[in-house]
Amino acid sequence: MTKDQHLLVLKFGPPTFLRDIGGAIRNGRPCLIEDVEEIIDPAIDPILLKQAYKTDGGMKQMRLGDANLDYDDGFKFFMTTKMPNPHYLPEVCIKVTLINFTVTFEGLQEQLLGDVVGKERSDIEKQKDEIIVSMA
Repeated sequence: MTKDQHLLVLKFGPPTFLRDIGGAIRNGRPCLIEDVEEIIDPAIDPILLKQAYKTDGGMKQMRLGDANLDYDDGFKFFMTTKMPNPHYLPEVCIKVTLINFTVTFEGLQEQLLGDVVGKERSDIEKQKDEIIVSMA
């Protein structure tokens, strides 16, 4: 999906940040912000809140900083962090969808054990599923 559309990779901080992300919005390019910390720049709030609007002429626009930008529906926005267990403020959590891709050794062991039990002893797997359903 994004490989053909030339993913734009940015970081918070450079002086051209808003200009670069504005270009991605206008051109419908997917944009990835890397190494996000627990505090997120409020300048991107219109993106997080999806505040695109239609003008009188029917053009879709978004206000970013002090400029109104033409908004292309092909624009996608992603953020990643290297922090193992980030704690974002509630104001940030309601604006985004958080996905935790952290994989632990214990979690992999549990998944593998569940797969082995399912293949070797399907009766025990069925009994476990019934217990889970009855508890719910």
